[in-house]
Amino acid sequence: MAQYEKGTFEDYDDVAVYEKSEEQALNASTRNFVVEFGLDEARIAFDLDEKRFKNLLHTPQPPDRRPVRWINIWAPNLQEKQVMLLGEKYQFSRRLLGIILTEPKQKTEGAAQQDKHAFWPRFPKDDPEVGAKSLDESRTSTSSQSSSFDHYTIADQMINYHAIDYGRRFICIGANWMHRKKHDSPETHTDGTVDLEGKQRRLYSWLILCNDNTVISLQEDPGRLNEEDLKSTRLNLLSVLKQLSKVKHDSTDPLSMQSVRQALEGLDIDDPGSEGSSNLFYYLFDDWRAVYSAVEVFGKGLKSLQKEIFDSTTKKSYDMPDIEIIPRLHVLGSRIREMQHVYEGYKNLIQRILEPPRTATTNGNGSATPRSMSRSLSATGPTFSAEKENPVVVARSALARFERLGDRLQLLILSQTREFLDEKDALRNTYFNINAQKDSKATARLSRAATLLAKLSVVFLPVSLMTSYFSVQIDDLAGVYTAKQYWYAFAVIMSISVLALFFFSRLLMWFTETLDGIMKNCGRWFRHSVMTRIRKGRGVER
Repeated sequence: MAQYEKGTFEDYDDVAVYEKSEEQALNASTRNFVVEFGLDEARIAFDLDEKRFKNLLHTPQPPDRRPVRWINIWAPNLQEKQVMLLGEKYQFSRRLLGIILTEPKQKTEGAAQQDKHAFWPRFPKDDPEVGAKSLDESRTSTSSQSSSFDHYTIADQMINYHAIDYGRRFICIGANWMHRKKHDSPETHTDGTVDLEGKQRRLYSWLILCNDNTVISLQEDPGRLNEEDLKSTRLNLLSVLKQLSKVKHDSTDPLSMQSVRQALEGLDIDDPGSEGSSNLFYYLFDDWRAVYSAVEVFGKGLKSLQKEIFDSTTKKSYDMPDIEIIPRLHVLGSRIREMQHVYEGYKNLIQRILEPPRTATTNGNGSATPRSMSRSLSATGPTFSAEKENPVVVARSALARFERLGDRLQLLILSQTREFLDEKDALRNTYFNINAQKDSKATARLSRAATLLAKLSVVFLPVSLMTSYFSVQIDDLAGVYTAKQYWYAFAVIMSISVLALFFFSRLLMWFTETLDGIMKNCGRWFRHSVMTRIRKGRGVER
């Protein structure tokens, strides 16, 4: 297969180019791509360097042929010059540029498992032989961690961390997007695998809608990933990219259809550039596959735990209970609660898009056009007056889609996560109740066994006394009793003991119950008498 010349645009509607583009988009070494498209034309280029980026940004899109431009950058911290050119072109604030160019802390899977090994972490202890050395090391480590507090530290510790920024030439939203993570399914859950229950990969991404019908997407550098995890992190982006080509128009599953270029065929579209860029902005935001796959993972996890809990009812009493079930329920519940916060953050972003700030104006078409809230101006870029700037427009069709997405998040996803949390609590209570019933049954069996042993000791006590009598060494009794007489006496005494035990056990039960009733009646009579005397005494005093 022919290789790409980096930074060269090719016809994206060509089958060969489409296939190469799909392969290139799944290549971990690919750093960026640019797609320019309209209703009739589309072209694509991969791995643009600084020079090509600069030429591209100074070349406006042909409004009649390719009015929409999509710029995607993976690992923006490794492409500082390209990001700075974008910031200069669209007047990003210094803070936004600094955050985008922040280098994420790369952490291998092995190190992560060591840091979070087990549900019960191991803490370093001071060694009396070396004094407080380990304590000093811990303090040094803590101080170094606090000094390296940055954007990705916040994004990692607060999964629902998100932001929205309005500039003169752009709208920028940033949030954590969660992606399915490959986990092996062990037959037995160890300390390390308990913490992986329902865990997903977090990647912070930015989506920027610009005032010249350009959409910019930037994604945090995930580090080294296997092929399956890399495809998972780029799944939605790849789906949108594939559907921008006419090669994929007719073969798309209706459920997976993301109508960006196809929507430009409408006859009532006044501004196809705004229509295409707004819908592209929406579909890059709406990663429904990741959301529904997370819900599916949580549902399967709860069903698996439910099966294990119900299967525990058939276990024998001497089998040890599964002590991993409660930690797994706790971890899964924390993951569900985490994702609930993430989805609430998405809903908040949608509300901010639907309800622009008070400084926003409205264009003639009724589309939201947020004006400069942050007054983000580039130090090196040219200065433009607000009157000469085109407003950032979110098309009505995209706003309607965002509104429907907010409804789906509320009615389907958030309600489902609440049901999962309720089910998790119900499973925990069920597990405790099952174990309590099994403990009660075991205690009852032990009580019956102890009672049986006590009865047997009572039965054999007269026999042991009789045997002791026959074995006493007394001269007058020597040779008087025979073995036959001994066994006759044994049978008689054993029979009397069994009958007496049966009779007296019933009698004792009746006696204790009767005595309990008498004691209760006496207690009530005594309390009544005391209260009567007290009342009479108070009446005499009055």
